[in-house]
Amino acid sequence: MAKINWFPGHMAKGLKELQAEIQKCDYFIETCDSRLPSISRNPKFKQLWERKKGMLLLTKSDLADPNQTTKWLDHFREQGYTSTLAVDLLNKSDINKIRTQILKDNEEILERAKKRGLRIKPIRVMVNGIPNTGKSTLINKLTGKNTVKTSNRPGVTKGISWLRAGNEFYLMDSPGILWPKIETVKEQLILAISGAIKDNVIPMVEVACGLIMILCQLYPDQMSESFELELPVEPVSTWLQAYQILEEIGLFWNLVKKGNEIDIERAASRLLIDYRQGKMGRLSLESLDQELILPETI
Repeated sequence: MAKINWFPGHMAKGLKELQAEIQKCDYFIETCDSRLPSISRNPKFKQLWERKKGMLLLTKSDLADPNQTTKWLDHFREQGYTSTLAVDLLNKSDINKIRTQILKDNEEILERAKKRGLRIKPIRVMVNGIPNTGKSTLINKLTGKNTVKTSNRPGVTKGISWLRAGNEFYLMDSPGILWPKIETVKEQLILAISGAIKDNVIPMVEVACGLIMILCQLYPDQMSESFELELPVEPVSTWLQAYQILEEIGLFWNLVKKGNEIDIERAASRLLIDYRQGKMGRLSLESLDQELILPETI
């Protein structure tokens, strides 16, 4: 199986800078995507949890299956990630919850400064995560300004910057960082589906076929109803099966070229866009209840 090594220069540089900047931080926030909460966590960040108190944010909760999100929250809290929240970063109430949790987790530092009569300094918060998990959106919401450029594409934030968020926080924005070698088909496909890997790294039709396999396994009834499909009893788990279903979806959308040929590229593009924007409903890509069956190679 081919290993994907999508680790642009700004990511390598950003990882080194993160390791240097951690000494300056009081606290850190790791963002991950609620639809893929395990796979969207960079294993390289594990060392940060060993050195600093932090919060795990499951972002884009408005796009994820709420039942699965609840189970993932319980799972992470059982693992010791006590400050774990599922949030929609465009929801003001959720932003207030994040702000409150940061202050609560740093009460000891603030109280110590008060007792000593010291000037209370803003809490220095490092914000990190893989691409397209909402780091820059979070910083803009906490600062109340559109200071940081945001996009649904990975690779927009290139370097590290410190920003003031009122009198309470300094926030450190950093590039979304993946790990150097993404080895399993499951990781490759799910990261590509979510937009954490640029669309030109894996062919779009293959990514769309991966999405079809996953959703047909986790949400077969919904897929059948949405596209008028007759799915097999056995899991949809081969490229051929998924490609044939993509053709059916293309026909359902009337995406037909001259000669009555299905426009498979347009069907793949539309399926991915609709999924990423939540137009297909609140559907997660990882389940604690069901192991996905996927091909061994792309």
